[in-house]
Amino acid sequence: MSKPNTLADDLSGLNQLSHEGFLGVSEITESLHQNILSIGGLLSKNQQTSGLTGFVYRSVRYVANTGFQSANWAIQQVSPLLPEVAENQRRMRWLSMLNGVLGDHLVDSGNPLALSMVMVKGQQECTLHQAVEQWSDTSKKPLLMVHGLCLNEQCWQARGRQGEMLAGLGHHAPLYLRYNSGLAIHENGRQLSDYLNKMSQQLPAGQRIDVLTHSMGGLVIRSALHTAHQLGFKWPSRVDKLIFLGTPHHGAYLEKTGAVGQYLMNISPYSRPFVNLTGRRSQGIQDLNTGRINTGGGVSALPKHIKTYAIAGLLQIKQAHLAGQFVGDGLVSVASALGHHRKKSRQLYLDKDHQFELPGVSHLGLLSDQQVRELIISLLN
Repeated sequence: MSKPNTLADDLSGLNQLSHEGFLGVSEITESLHQNILSIGGLLSKNQQTSGLTGFVYRSVRYVANTGFQSANWAIQQVSPLLPEVAENQRRMRWLSMLNGVLGDHLVDSGNPLALSMVMVKGQQECTLHQAVEQWSDTSKKPLLMVHGLCLNEQCWQARGRQGEMLAGLGHHAPLYLRYNSGLAIHENGRQLSDYLNKMSQQLPAGQRIDVLTHSMGGLVIRSALHTAHQLGFKWPSRVDKLIFLGTPHHGAYLEKTGAVGQYLMNISPYSRPFVNLTGRRSQGIQDLNTGRINTGGGVSALPKHIKTYAIAGLLQIKQAHLAGQFVGDGLVSVASALGHHRKKSRQLYLDKDHQFELPGVSHLGLLSDQQVRELIISLLN
């Protein structure tokens, strides 16, 4: 389980982010100022100003450092008097979005706002022992649900969502994975593989597991399977069925658009400083560019014993419409969601009768749409 959150942790984390943000804007402003003074970098490649102008920028940063450090000192002094922060949906939504965008930076900088990977049962985080207990009831089939970028377990549990529906049917014993979606996908895959390996060693013999994923969550479980294969873990043998909902196996428009924007901004010396700001997309988001699940960037074949299904949303009502196929669910194209690729080496090669295109369903709509719900029930039965 993750450590209890206190109000002091939240305040300290926000103060740290504000400090870094202020210094980042200061550096961008100074760099832009220097580019203008040096005629786009023709007179000098230095990104910092000199003389009186440089002194002003250094003074501004010194005052900022002093102010933020003083604020952090004050927070630490009153920390023993501040209560723990009660878990609530609004705070967790905000933290999940923040971690999706800056999660790797939060971890690297030791920011207390960084989320840890945990299993959630119902509305509560659970220990490894509690998770094993949940899946040890042989009258119900274990079900793992893995959310996507900037989301958390609430995306499955809200009224009318697929997770709430499956839990209500009573055929499965659900556990929801919560993770820092800003970390590299292969890092989340490694952590999940380690966790499932520990769980598998304590489960009853013959207990099989179903997995339901949405968006980035599908890449995380694929990465976990890849890690397990490399390390010789046995837990994948317990996986029976795996369902991908809108998983960008070969990339998502969200990151591709960001990458193009960053490239265009680098063309001009006057706009280049702003790349320092726009380039700070988390590694998790950047991995969505090509659907990368491991450090090598290759495509790992899924274990043949796992019954794997891919469901693609389609904003267009007419499935045959070429533009609709490209746009897909608004974030992920149909080809990417179904694992199709022009290069044979990157194909997932799922059975044709295990691939589904559902018209009129958006990327987030996959989490609550009625036709998706009916399909999931039929596949898991």
